[in-house]
Amino acid sequence: MLGGLSLRYRPLMAIGATVLVGSFAHGPAGAADLGGDCCADLEERVVELEATTVRKGNKKVSITLYGQVNRAVSFWDDGVEKNTYVVDNNYESSRFGFKGSAKISGDWSAGYRLEVEPTGANSAKLDQFDDNNADDSVGVLNVRHSFMYLNSKTYGEGRMGLTATPIYNITKDTNVTELEDTMHSDNRAMQGFFLRSKGYDNAEGLSKLRWQNISSCYDSSNAFVCGTRKNGVAYWSPNWAGFSFSTGYFEDDEWGAALRYKKEWGEGFEVGGGIGYSKNTDERYQTGGGGAANGPFPPPSGIFKNFKRDVEDWAGSGSIKHKPTGLFALGAFSFSETHDSNTIHSGFYTGTSAPQMNGWDIQAGIQRDFDFLGLSKLGETSFWGGYEQINDGLASVSLGGNFPDNGKNFGGIAADRYLSANTIIGVTVPTEITGSQVTRWSLAFDQAIDSANMHLYAVYQHLTADVDLVTRDPIVSPSGKLKSVGAPLDDFDVFYTGGRIYF
Repeated sequence: MLGGLSLRYRPLMAIGATVLVGSFAHGPAGAADLGGDCCADLEERVVELEATTVRKGNKKVSITLYGQVNRAVSFWDDGVEKNTYVVDNNYESSRFGFKGSAKISGDWSAGYRLEVEPTGANSAKLDQFDDNNADDSVGVLNVRHSFMYLNSKTYGEGRMGLTATPIYNITKDTNVTELEDTMHSDNRAMQGFFLRSKGYDNAEGLSKLRWQNISSCYDSSNAFVCGTRKNGVAYWSPNWAGFSFSTGYFEDDEWGAALRYKKEWGEGFEVGGGIGYSKNTDERYQTGGGGAANGPFPPPSGIFKNFKRDVEDWAGSGSIKHKPTGLFALGAFSFSETHDSNTIHSGFYTGTSAPQMNGWDIQAGIQRDFDFLGLSKLGETSFWGGYEQINDGLASVSLGGNFPDNGKNFGGIAADRYLSANTIIGVTVPTEITGSQVTRWSLAFDQAIDSANMHLYAVYQHLTADVDLVTRDPIVSPSGKLKSVGAPLDDFDVFYTGGRIYF
């Protein structure tokens, strides 16, 4: 977050402004004019201003209001349908929050952070049928952070509450370009859209699988941000020669650690990097709830089975920028592996365990002041591009259920990776999905407007998907031998342009 509005002196500033405005409005006044109704009038104005001023509860805690608005116009093409949506850009969503801090003694302080975001028109949740998402109708606000902390500049910071896990954003917040708010490794401009089979040029050609079903970690809807924000306790160290360390334990039964580095090397280079690990043994997907969870499985099992969640994630990134020229390069990687009890040797036709998800992303470009078109007067201009590949991101969440309600309330690919007939349109027999690959290449532009604390941007992305399917269904394999099944899918193109402003 950039900036922030301190509320410590707001009432005094408001009073001062009233006095100055009143003085200039009425011109100079002699000593005799100080009597009469002038003071009563001034007191009335102060009361009015105090009634409309943001207030804090006490004089010991300093409060900061901060946030951002990030809106974009998204033009997308799924191979057949083309459309335009106005979205809240989930690469770095609109949000606002409050930070409070109070000095204890020496270098010790305490405080809190509360941050929320609107959920309407979230670019990561939209699809071919939904341009706003259902949350618009109820005005839902999602709580992103809600924690207390105790901080020492010498010993670090301890947190308790809803806060970031150590691995959270390890693939983006160590970048030296600060362009991850425009675009980073995950596909949040379109991940909720349904896959379309080649040759099916109508609404009935959309599969029940979404892009995120084949490009996600095993405990997240993203491929590179596997860890998220959870309720727990965490420790974040101070900075030691560019290095910082974090670790934490979260509900229920998840722990992790991360090491980050960011520093200038001489006068020529800025370097950043990080690596993180998390292990989640929660019995329920993502947020935790305790107790043994059950999952419905497709025929022939058709029964409920208890399972234990056991997911491991590794992720990291590195970046370097040459300050004199503005040239930069960055890379990110991500691994996610599930040992859930009902995914081990559970392949419906193969009897194999769920594969390891892995992904990598590389980007390069230039960020500097450019003289042409007067851009240098505004702020730094950035041009860059990248290529990524996500392999076997099958998002097997152990719950499965064959995508009820036409995929709207889906829980991911089933633990045994079974897909019923026509889950992918054109595949008319039951199959097991054994692997997948999503590739993306992109071009991006970002223009900083320093005077307004604002950025304007434009991004183009082209995505390609492949899935590996097998079956023993007698229609395809009368002998019962394992057979591969083809399922060609259309590419996806998206261009989005917009702006974000920080406060």
